[in-house]
Amino acid sequence: MIRKYRAGTFSEAFQRIKEDVGPDAVILNQQELPNSKNPNEKVEVTITLDDIAETPPPPTKTSKDTQSIGTYNHKGTKTGDLRHTIKHDKVVQDRLAIHMEDMLTEVKKLREEFAATRIDFLEGIRVVRSSIPKEFRFISEILHRNGLPAQTVQDLLAEVMLLCPVDSREETHIKEQMKKVLANRISIASRPRLRKGRPLTQMFIGPAGAGKSGVISKLAGRATMTGNTNIAIVTTDCCRMGAVEQMEAFAIAADVTLEAINSPEGVPEVFERLRDKSLVLIDTAGRSLKNEEYEEEINAFYEAIRPDEVHLVLPLNMRDRDLEKAVEVYAALKANRIIFTKQDESCEPGALLWLPLKFEIPLSYIGNGQGPDNIVSAEKEIIAEWLLK
Repeated sequence: MIRKYRAGTFSEAFQRIKEDVGPDAVILNQQELPNSKNPNEKVEVTITLDDIAETPPPPTKTSKDTQSIGTYNHKGTKTGDLRHTIKHDKVVQDRLAIHMEDMLTEVKKLREEFAATRIDFLEGIRVVRSSIPKEFRFISEILHRNGLPAQTVQDLLAEVMLLCPVDSREETHIKEQMKKVLANRISIASRPRLRKGRPLTQMFIGPAGAGKSGVISKLAGRATMTGNTNIAIVTTDCCRMGAVEQMEAFAIAADVTLEAINSPEGVPEVFERLRDKSLVLIDTAGRSLKNEEYEEEINAFYEAIRPDEVHLVLPLNMRDRDLEKAVEVYAALKANRIIFTKQDESCEPGALLWLPLKFEIPLSYIGNGQGPDNIVSAEKEIIAEWLLK
């Protein structure tokens, strides 16, 4: 005969079993009921009653030393003598103690595993350092410190080790070989070429505060310094307070043509006036990455202008996850170049390598300061040197 007891806790269930049927009950199963909405039925204990008498047995004569203290419940069922009750309670307590000990051991193990995983994640280190030859550990530390992913570091080290036999593992030689390996992996966009009869159009998009207007001003200034004064700036950022005025002040100082477009419908008229220019730089407004209206606006301007290049402007000191999210969003908006700003403010320039490779979008320019001339064309050797500082 099988019976099930439900209660709020296992202790309550065992107490009911003890009061109801005595110490001879055999526990078959005990389980929690996580889906139960009744607070008084959170656990269930299953017992068998095959060996339990339904009526009290006739009294038997026993000696004084062995006489048991018998008790009966309201059903007339014997609940056992005091010695059996104490023994049963101890069994239950022992079982609970073992169960709790097992649970605590499991929790401790999970905490240790989580702590180890967290450390690996925060440091970005999955390389077993003891397995790296001591001659290469210094270069491994540099790459990790500069924000390169662990798997990328492993791949770079493996390639450099092949280029550095045991008899040529001086620090200088290792660093030179790593610079070459890095340079070979850095993705650089082809240089823009001006052409006759139609201006080269470069569109600049990116999140607010990335430095799009600053990049455009620097590129326009660099072009005029090299003798190309036949350029124009087109801004679609007509809503941000002071944006047009700021760009207008620069255009006057640099003697550069400036046009403002409020909507895609105004594009044909403006570009008809600019058809004799050699270079047109297009500024756009910065918006939140979750702004769907902004995405529609950028797409509309893109379709109306059909620029030759779309440069995604990102600050290099942005967190890696935010950089990835930005590229995921703007890649869908036709971005085919990446410009990094604030290189001089970043402690982890590793994104110069891994981000273009991951999304297959090459680098075009890098801003490395606040000055008007603090922008450089992306160069493999220069970036490799930054990654090894």
